[in-house]
Amino acid sequence: MKVLPNPNENTALWAICWVTFLWSMASLMVFSLLPFFLTEELMVSKTKLGLIEGTAVFLAFVAKVFSGLLSDIFKTRRSLIIVGTIGSVAMKPLFACATGLWSVFLAKSLDRISKGIRSGPADAHIADITPQTHHGSSYGMRFSLENAGMVLGGALASGLYYVTNSYRAVFWCAMIPGICALAVLYRYVHDNKAIRKNVAWHWSEVRMLPKRYWQILGGIFILMLTRFDPSFLNLRAREFSWKIELIPLLMVGYYIVSANTAWPIGKLADRTNRLKVFLAGLIVMILANIILIVAPNKWWIVAGFLVVGLHMGMTHGMISTLIAENTLPHLRGTAFAIYYLIAGISLLIGNSTAGFLAESITAGAFYGGSIFASLAGVYFYILSKHE
Repeated sequence: MKVLPNPNENTALWAICWVTFLWSMASLMVFSLLPFFLTEELMVSKTKLGLIEGTAVFLAFVAKVFSGLLSDIFKTRRSLIIVGTIGSVAMKPLFACATGLWSVFLAKSLDRISKGIRSGPADAHIADITPQTHHGSSYGMRFSLENAGMVLGGALASGLYYVTNSYRAVFWCAMIPGICALAVLYRYVHDNKAIRKNVAWHWSEVRMLPKRYWQILGGIFILMLTRFDPSFLNLRAREFSWKIELIPLLMVGYYIVSANTAWPIGKLADRTNRLKVFLAGLIVMILANIILIVAPNKWWIVAGFLVVGLHMGMTHGMISTLIAENTLPHLRGTAFAIYYLIAGISLLIGNSTAGFLAESITAGAFYGGSIFASLAGVYFYILSKHE
């Protein structure tokens, strides 16, 4: 399928998108079941779950900061993507062998650091190989395949758990997609030679990032407070007596909606005002939180999962697009690195707050989510009026 007009660029884009597909498949085979492994087998509280999720996500974003900077300094994306992928594959056995809270914490932290090492350069690599007029389509395609991988990963997790009745067996199997991702990386993903001709990286050049970039970062910080881990969606479903083996299928529905939304939204954003498209996605998130708060029965939870998936499809690829188009070519890795730092701090706060609220109030995480989503919506509405 042709996403980019240049055949070589199109092949390069598809390669990194399929690698992303395999990464997300492996991740969801573990993380769709991990909340229940922690809370029902290892007897970990929801508050501690929130701290684990928030800390792990924060560490991933810190790793993204350094990998993004290094990819600009050394003018290479591929090497860091490969290192991060190897790390993710190596961490899956740690989940399978975990015996308590701290061993899971170590496994998830190292896994998320590995994700961070590969993700920053991967985002910058897409900007390197894609004309700016196609940024929305390219990031939308990547996010669509990322979600398609999650669909398959969630379905495999559900099926394997049903057959084996063992969390650990599923965690062992999660190594396979990661090994396949490594094979695709070695064969098809290569650095764009053009980035070697760019101006040398210097700290002083960070001040050259446009004012618009910093304004967008301010709104992203607020938004990420409502982007707490999907574990809280899964736990909300469990409160309505959904069976453990069926909950990954709810996540499958979530990711199907995201996968089928991201690319069309990206193409739409290439033809119209991107901030207004993004703002529509924030309104959808407010609606999702309301549904999950007022849900009277288990079927409303299905609707909540699907509407959150719609929000992610409408906004996740758009965030990368907004970052990529408001920076300079030789500072792309740096721009994404700063974004990851800001988002990581916000996600740490958001996940910790969600864990506390979920422990204290029924659907508490989603009360907090609705407030932060509303604040982000107001911020981006004001920003869109000053374009």
